[in-house]
Amino acid sequence: MKTPLLCLLLIGGAGLMRADILESITFNLSDLHTGSTLSGTFDLPDSPVAGDTASAVLSFSDPSDYSPTSLTTTITIESGTPSGFAVDFSELTFTNLSGSTTPIDTKDVDLTGFAFAKCASFPCTASGGLQDRSPAVFTSTYTIAPVAAVPEPGSVYGLLTVIGVLGLIGKNRLSRPIR
Repeated sequence: MKTPLLCLLLIGGAGLMRADILESITFNLSDLHTGSTLSGTFDLPDSPVAGDTASAVLSFSDPSDYSPTSLTTTITIESGTPSGFAVDFSELTFTNLSGSTTPIDTKDVDLTGFAFAKCASFPCTASGGLQDRSPAVFTSTYTIAPVAAVPEPGSVYGLLTVIGVLGLIGKNRLSRPIR
């Protein structure tokens, strides 16, 4: 009886954990405010492929200069040219509170990528280019870098399997006659 229960625990535990790749993304906004950045983290599967997407909540290093104070972007893994991967981000729009609208609009910022960060594999450290509108009001860079590989819950089913097996073990111990 102990061997099948041990096997179930091992199988359930394997389904419970998976290793993901945690990357950071940082946008250099020094053209708006010296030393200013917009950054966050995103989580990729253990073996990313072209077409994978991830969400990243981004925060400003100096939130009192911008509105809103945080943004969400979608990171997309694309096929690289000629090989590897390219890391793209969805359009980011925000207000530079100390900017002006004339003669050039530096108040309303609309960031898009124009030269994607390229990676041979993940985790990866790479830089890409970004611009504010087209034609560009300013250009700058964004950087991706590894944070850590962390095990996270893989599924609710794995957790439920482990809890169920532990419950069976506890039930069997409680139902044994006392000697």
